[in-house]
Amino acid sequence: MGLDELVRCIELLKERMQSHRGVLSENETRTRMALIDPLLRTLGWDVSDPGVVTPEYNVQGRSADYALLRPNGQAAATIEAKRLGSGLTSHQMQMLNYANAAGIAYAGLTDGNHWELYDVFRQAPLPERLILEVSIAAAPAHESALKMLLLWRPNLASGEPIEAEAPILIDPPPPPPPPPPPNGKWISLSEYNPPAKTPCPTTIRFWDDNERPLKAWYEILVAIVEKLYAEKRLTAQDAPIGWSNSSYSVHTEPVHPTGQAFRHYRKIEGTPLFVNVNLNAGQIRKSSRNFLERFGRQSATVYLRVSEQ
Repeated sequence: MGLDELVRCIELLKERMQSHRGVLSENETRTRMALIDPLLRTLGWDVSDPGVVTPEYNVQGRSADYALLRPNGQAAATIEAKRLGSGLTSHQMQMLNYANAAGIAYAGLTDGNHWELYDVFRQAPLPERLILEVSIAAAPAHESALKMLLLWRPNLASGEPIEAEAPILIDPPPPPPPPPPPNGKWISLSEYNPPAKTPCPTTIRFWDDNERPLKAWYEILVAIVEKLYAEKRLTAQDAPIGWSNSSYSVHTEPVHPTGQAFRHYRKIEGTPLFVNVNLNAGQIRKSSRNFLERFGRQSATVYLRVSEQ
């Protein structure tokens, strides 16, 4: 799928809604055939292929209109369809209940014009679980296309879809090092290997230019885990993450697989995650690099401000 193809599809749907709103508003089947199915197909979800999409997906005796399948046959998301012009609010809990009952992480709702997608298991009020909201008729086609990339099959089927306000799945090149500040210099995390007993850096700077002060070496790892979680690259569902068969680095409780408690740990505020920080400075740097690479970021895009002594 090219982005131009998605934009053209959305422009066609806008024209159909404008020209045939009355007919399409009469029942759900017409809405699905004229508006929902074409967009799903363009996003890579061939509704005619039972290995890609299961219509009328059975959930404990009830049916979700679509189940979008991963390559292993498990459902990545359910989609509930309503006729064009239907209010979606009264159907939100039905949609979430279907997905929750089936253990499916994402649930969508659409009338062909308005599209919503929810993170089913996020521990938050319903509005905070909304990760996609698009009104095709009300927005420029290119704007809707960028947002709808969240439903692009390779993205959603990954199990960790990335929200898009720009084309996704392609990281920008590493930013150039910032100019040295008066009281120190910047070194990328990928290159920083100081001698033992070197004082910890004073600041960490991320790929989006956000900075955070540091007072201890372990705060580098904590800041990186917190940033990856905020970007939804790392989720609670990824835990536990281990150093070895006998120890965890991140878990939803500060306990190793042996049952032994983390000796030193930090809880990531606003998340269920605990980070094991019982590590020396070298281990902190190595673990931070491993986390970045594992969850789709490059250590060359993270900079540390260090003393020039």
